[in-house]
Amino acid sequence: MEIEKQKQAFELALRELTGMNPKLAEALKSDHINLEALNDVEIIELFWATELFPIYADKSPHTRRAYKQDLEFVLSFVMTKTDGLKRLTVLDIHRYLFEVNEQYAPRTAQRKNNMWKRLLTYLHANQYHLHNLAFHVKNQQRPEPLRREVDFDEIERIAESFRHTVKRAQKKELMELRNETIGYLLLTTGMRAAELLSVQFTNVKRNQHTFYLEVKGKRDKWRRIPLTEKASHLINRLQTLMMIEEIDAPFIAFSTKKSGQAMTYEALRLMTHQAVERVAAEERTPPHWFRRAYITKLLANGSPLIGVMQLVGHESINTTNSYLQSIDQISNTLHHNLPFT
Repeated sequence: MEIEKQKQAFELALRELTGMNPKLAEALKSDHINLEALNDVEIIELFWATELFPIYADKSPHTRRAYKQDLEFVLSFVMTKTDGLKRLTVLDIHRYLFEVNEQYAPRTAQRKNNMWKRLLTYLHANQYHLHNLAFHVKNQQRPEPLRREVDFDEIERIAESFRHTVKRAQKKELMELRNETIGYLLLTTGMRAAELLSVQFTNVKRNQHTFYLEVKGKRDKWRRIPLTEKASHLINRLQTLMMIEEIDAPFIAFSTKKSGQAMTYEALRLMTHQAVERVAAEERTPPHWFRRAYITKLLANGSPLIGVMQLVGHESINTTNSYLQSIDQISNTLHHNLPFT
């Protein structure tokens, strides 16, 4: 009986792994993953399920979203610019690297190159390619450009303009308050976009001194983020108005399309762009820019490196230090450009 239960559990896990596709399940029944009978899309699906996100893996929504975008780019390139995964050539590899280099910033390009390299290694390891084409994938060499200089007065105006991005007339006051709260939290907490979207009203806590948020960041690590008096006031007003309008949702950044759920990252990104266009029409700024500005301001004001690292949830102090180096780089550039120096 126990063996039968284990067999059933394995079969269930296998169906989850292969998405109920019998061709994918059949490909796993060997001492290597047999890719020969699969088309390019099915190979990508199996790569996703067995290499990137097997059923026992625990990856964040942010990582899943980034990997999905990278694989969509790979698949589009393969289907439109090559004769398929099976017939990839060294010239194809370098053409891919050239396109990525032309279209993306260095850090994004490096991530997409790593995905390309990982897929090629996977194909070779499973005997789909005779040679490992990943050998020809070189790291991004283009220098990292100077990031947009942070204007703290401007970013505060952008945060304030979040409430003016509401276009719908229905429950307009509630929507404006929700958007204002989102903009202000981006401005004053340094949360990642994914963290903000996951924050619930129950995550707002209070001790004898102040209000704070308990936030779960990368790798399920919890940290406390202090809230300003205005932030706690906005959250309290939002929760009250939601009760009046009979909106039942646990999330501060609640969705208007799916009851009880948070808004999507795409919705937050579009809201941010609309807010930016009201203040600086020439820029297209992602939500992450607020986090970068928050960290930069803390460091510029002399906050200790280790303290900032813990507050914003960086896994390595080297990540936090890179912001400090950016501040030094901007300062040096300004100094050298001054007349009579």
